[in-house]
Amino acid sequence: MTANLSPFSSTADAALIEAIQRSMGVIEFKPDGTIVRANDIFLKTLGYALDEIQGRHHRMLVNPDEAAGRDYQHFWTALSSGAIKSGRFDRIGKDGRIVWMEAIYNPILDEQGKVVAVIKIATDITETTRSSFDNAGKIAAITRSMGMIEFEPDGTILKANDLFLNILGYSEKEIQNRHHRLFIKPEEENSAAYPAFWKSLAAGSVQSGQFERLNKDGRSVWLEATYNPIFDSKGRTVKVVKFAIDITEKFMAAQRMAEKLRELEEAMAQLREAERVREELDRTLLAMATPITPIWDEILLLPLVGVVDSTRTADIMRKSLNRISETRSKVFILDISGVASVDTAVADQLIQITKATRLMGCETLISGLSPAIAHTMVDLGINVGCVRTTANLRDAFKIALSQVGSLAGVAQDKSGDARGGGQNAQAAGS
Repeated sequence: MTANLSPFSSTADAALIEAIQRSMGVIEFKPDGTIVRANDIFLKTLGYALDEIQGRHHRMLVNPDEAAGRDYQHFWTALSSGAIKSGRFDRIGKDGRIVWMEAIYNPILDEQGKVVAVIKIATDITETTRSSFDNAGKIAAITRSMGMIEFEPDGTILKANDLFLNILGYSEKEIQNRHHRLFIKPEEENSAAYPAFWKSLAAGSVQSGQFERLNKDGRSVWLEATYNPIFDSKGRTVKVVKFAIDITEKFMAAQRMAEKLRELEEAMAQLREAERVREELDRTLLAMATPITPIWDEILLLPLVGVVDSTRTADIMRKSLNRISETRSKVFILDISGVASVDTAVADQLIQITKATRLMGCETLISGLSPAIAHTMVDLGINVGCVRTTANLRDAFKIALSQVGSLAGVAQDKSGDARGGGQNAQAAGS
């Protein structure tokens, strides 16, 4: 058990001292700093028993470097002269750990005003101090890497760190006590959203995002920022702290990239439209280049000119068969005198056309074969006996007219036979 530290005799004063001892650490020193006694709270805070510190000097609780300094000597000189010392002190516990105390050193005077003792009343604030140091360290680290500015809840500027000032090109004196609207465009200031922005902050809402701000020269600066309301013990917003990073270069680069993407999309759209127009033109040209024309009753002519590929021959097949079906033509002249050469695949397709038209009751004549095309057909091993060809278009016309005329004569003869048979039947009946 520790001794009662009270030098007072009155009942009220003794009760007061007893109340202090129950709630706070108390230690008594001689005027020179020698430890006289301490209560259980103080001893427990530093991890000592009373007999381990009694009769020893206060310096055992102090960092050796501090104890050897001139300021420490002045500290006890001032106390022994009657000066009160208070504040936050770091002391060394028995296990070597640092203990932080919020303390007051009170010199005790006798009737002649001479210091006869020094009583220290202390509260252990180690955890809160460490937390405070930790927070302060974090804030220091943040402010070394980010711009920081503080505002009143209404947007009035309190202060800013150098990094923020450098971003916007101001000195602190130029912005202090002015409103945040200093940094924004008139159209934003006059919008309904701007007062709502500060009203929300004053109500305690955090605001974060990318913000366009104006520097001292009036140029746009883009910031990645967070506005953080700071509260008092009753939860009221007392100020707003903004942390910001200058992202102007990144933002502008992103804008340029977005613009290039828009230009690329427009170019792709134009390319797609050009492709659509080209395809439409190709279809038109193909139609113009494949004019299947009736030149006589039941005779169709298709003069081919230029390059003929597989796509075009497929289109010729489709159009030819449709036209034959529409006109019920009996002869289809396919003139290729305007085609210099074809590959084996195209030559084979031309033969397929003649076979397909024959199935529809229409004979196909291929006129104007060049030596090169004739050679290709031979290379294919095509049975030329199934293909009717002529050297030129005139010969094809003759054959076609002759064939159509022959078909008409046959039809006429059949019609006459039918009439004659009827007449004979009538005569027999009479």
